[in-house]
Amino acid sequence: MSRTIRCVRIDVDGTLTELQLPVGDGLQGALREAVGGWVEIAHYARPEGNRRLAVAVDADGRQRQEENLYATSLINAIYLKQLPYCLHGPVVLLGALDASRHHTDIPEPLYEVLPKVMAALKTRYSATL
Repeated sequence: MSRTIRCVRIDVDGTLTELQLPVGDGLQGALREAVGGWVEIAHYARPEGNRRLAVAVDADGRQRQEENLYATSLINAIYLKQLPYCLHGPVVLLGALDASRHHTDIPEPLYEVLPKVMAALKTRYSATL
């Protein structure tokens, strides 16, 4: 049986979906299905190097998918600075790479607070969406 990692997809309306994705060869295909296109993965961390996180998006999302203000706001808070772009379409949050260069589970502290963060952001963005 292959190993899986726990990830979370954030849709453009702030909906959270927990995903169990394969580690290794099957990950790219599973991410492609989750984001609706070819996958681009970005890695973010705080300036001091902690709170590391990977984010998978549709590589062509800017041209064909709606802005994901929820995911962009979350990454801005983790990264501690404003991204120079907005994320588009569904966004999958994964853990950072381990020593074998495989992605890990989404960090437990982030996983636990995500519903509260999305609820707070919905009050902010519900008027603009």
